[in-house]
Amino acid sequence: MPNEHNLQLVAPFSPTILRATMPPAAVEALNAHADAILASQDEAAARDWSRHLAGVVSHETRVTDLIEQMPVFSDFLYDVARTFTYRCENALIHFADYDSTDELRDTKLRIQVKEGWINDMVAGDYNPVHFHQGCHFSSVGFLALPPGFDAEFAADKAAQNTAGCLQFIDSRSALGVKNLFTVKPAVGDFYLWPSWMLHCVYPFKSPGLRRSIAINLALV
Repeated sequence: MPNEHNLQLVAPFSPTILRATMPPAAVEALNAHADAILASQDEAAARDWSRHLAGVVSHETRVTDLIEQMPVFSDFLYDVARTFTYRCENALIHFADYDSTDELRDTKLRIQVKEGWINDMVAGDYNPVHFHQGCHFSSVGFLALPPGFDAEFAADKAAQNTAGCLQFIDSRSALGVKNLFTVKPAVGDFYLWPSWMLHCVYPFKSPGLRRSIAINLALV
């Protein structure tokens, strides 16, 4: 595998979710692009992607064209998407034998970025339960969090802390089956999953910005 990226594959209710760590330079570059876009009223309006999305979010900025211009991020994105694809396929065929998977020998596999956008959320914003269409994989990388987010999260209900969290939802509810998987955002964390999986983002109360990038990907 070209780079490790601290990859972890999590299958909380049978569908597999990939977790990785974004290069710090990618986080910095994406934040710089987002800030520059929002500083220009005309460009912010031209890139406004909110009419295509389900969320109640302060700014939803389309950056599909910029992803290819940032090798520090696009190379990471293709690495993790290819690894996810190979390992899921390999798990079905060979179960836990990842040796051939890590070599990524099938050079015919190509990953295409279908859409990418940056979500800027402030207190009270949320994203209702939804899934993504027109792609095979969906993903998110966390770019910024409010200064008081950790304190707010720690003060949330002990049984299920959800302030500002991403949550995946499965339809099954049975003994021994987990149907909710909650992700506490952390800057630099990146998640990738099958696009049909239901998910949502909970609101938070802390002043400041919760920023993330979402990318839809396809196998071609």
